[in-house]
Amino acid sequence: MEIITTAAGIEMLLRWGHFLAGITWIGLLYYFNFVQSEYFKVSTAESKHDVIQHLVPKAIWWFRWAAMGTFLTGVGIMGARGSGLSIDIYIGALLGTLMFANVWLIIWPNQKNMIEWATTASAGDAPSAELADGQVKAGLASRTNTLFSIPMLFFMGASSHFPHAFNVIALLIALAVIGAIEFNAIKNQWGLGPMKSVMGVIHMGLALTVVLVVVLELLT
Repeated sequence: MEIITTAAGIEMLLRWGHFLAGITWIGLLYYFNFVQSEYFKVSTAESKHDVIQHLVPKAIWWFRWAAMGTFLTGVGIMGARGSGLSIDIYIGALLGTLMFANVWLIIWPNQKNMIEWATTASAGDAPSAELADGQVKAGLASRTNTLFSIPMLFFMGASSHFPHAFNVIALLIALAVIGAIEFNAIKNQWGLGPMKSVMGVIHMGLALTVVLVVVLELLT
């Protein structure tokens, strides 16, 4: 029973749970963005209605609770490790926390409204303007989470295998860049732009990763 009675053992269990929940969360995030959203662009109204009514509720349940599990185990891991962490883990944790907040505060509430509407509406009915606007907000938040996931996964891995020393200026620059993108996810000030396409989101995620790595390389 040593694994559950020592600090290292507890951290290992937390890390295992973090991996399990994180794989589930990010896997469903990529399904929604790379598969389902692209299917909705070409599907009939009847097919889309059926997916929203019968498939989305199950997928979104696993999605949001996997996000919760990932967040809570991540907090536990950082608490178990204490101070002296590389800047990479803080940037990764920041990205993961914003992704978690987007799931529970933007994506889930708007998806919940759409699911509730689909349970009573007929396949040929059109959602209200308010529901449609909510779907745009949820979609942009989901695209933003996909964008954030690319550097987030890099920095989570880098914290153990390619660490950078902690630097306040580098962290503030990272906060400013990431915060500007998150602001767009909340307010949609810049329009969807390249976020409309899967490849656009992937390219932006890779670009954000490069920018943040260059900042760390220059300042740490």
